[in-house]
Amino acid sequence: MNDQQGRGPQGDEFEDIRILGLDSPDDDVEPGRSVFGGESAADELPHWTEPPAVDATGGGPVDDPWAGLEGTPRWSDDVPVDHESQQPVGDQSEAAAVFFDDGPLGSASGAEFDPPLLPPDEPLPDFGVAEKVHAPPAEEPVSPPPQRPSGRGGSGGGRDVPLAIVSGVGLGALALVAFKIGAGATLALTTVLLVMAAAEFFLAVRRAGYQPASFLGITAVAALNLGAYWRFEAAVPLILGLTVLFTLFWYLTGVDRQAPMLNVSVTLFGVLYVGLLGSFVGMMLTDPNGIGMLLAAVLCTIGYDTGGFVVGGMIGRSPLSAVSPNKTMEGLIGGMVAAFAIAMLVVGRITPFGQDPGDLGSAFILGLVVALAAPAGDLCESMIKRDLGIKDMGSILPGHGGLMDRFDALLFVLPATYYTARLLDLFAT
Repeated sequence: MNDQQGRGPQGDEFEDIRILGLDSPDDDVEPGRSVFGGESAADELPHWTEPPAVDATGGGPVDDPWAGLEGTPRWSDDVPVDHESQQPVGDQSEAAAVFFDDGPLGSASGAEFDPPLLPPDEPLPDFGVAEKVHAPPAEEPVSPPPQRPSGRGGSGGGRDVPLAIVSGVGLGALALVAFKIGAGATLALTTVLLVMAAAEFFLAVRRAGYQPASFLGITAVAALNLGAYWRFEAAVPLILGLTVLFTLFWYLTGVDRQAPMLNVSVTLFGVLYVGLLGSFVGMMLTDPNGIGMLLAAVLCTIGYDTGGFVVGGMIGRSPLSAVSPNKTMEGLIGGMVAAFAIAMLVVGRITPFGQDPGDLGSAFILGLVVALAAPAGDLCESMIKRDLGIKDMGSILPGHGGLMDRFDALLFVLPATYYTARLLDLFAT
């Protein structure tokens, strides 16, 4: 294909197309001569098959270039069997056999080496070193006997009972004084207690990592109780609506910017839990018989708490719920029976539930309602505390914990008592 004309991609003519590899080399390579050139003829080695040159006198070879070697090159067939080149590289029956054998994982004889891309979570055991066997201790520690649940259904384990009785009696005496004075004093006392309970709640959730609008929530709790007393039920939806709006603005304007959706929900929950349920006190006090309704709710709740504490502490064996491991079925039943007994024996003599001598029908119904509502409030507050990882909401009441720890059942009993009175038409107005 040499000396043929052709055309390139642009139509240009070109000549002398050469195919590499088919042309004969310019220089012939001769045996014994370097292909790089530059050596003289005197430096060229003779072919190894030629006999050595001798001088004219026959005195021996002249400058034999192969004289420094042990001998002339040999073919492999001519090499002795005991020559080192004929020996095997390794003994297949010994070390080499171990190297090519598929051994167990972790040994040095694996056929493949496939290292992990990432280091393991735990260090691999050292297969080359025998594991240390720890001898068991001579004596095993004796585990303490399991603690029996106790308390009001029963949460009284670890409480200072005498101190709890003293603080409970003092709080009850303060409430009786307010009841005796009238609706205004009762409203003021209950509003202060609700505000303190709300402050406990918001402080507890803050310790758990939430960032509620505490000031706004406490203000809403106080406004709900006061508004329910001054404007009755019509004030409640208005205050709740304003609370939602101002809580959203609280986070929108940057007063707090941490997780608005979550913290708005926590704030509103605190307002509903403490403020809305507590506002039924204000709604009761609008009626002339309101103090009697409130006293009935408080006495039945105290009966539930006391009965559950005593019965659970004496014979409590069966755990009630996972959210409150200290509460027992026996304590629950004892508390419900005590609440019903207080309703029949005491509340049946208090207006408006005992307005007719010998008529215990209203007290009977209230006893059943409180026996169901009080345990529900107790367990719900235990669930909240367990979720927050705390034992008590506060420590303002010596021997009891916080106000929320004593009013948890009462918060559910208040609306139950109010609607029971509504159902039985016990309101004077």
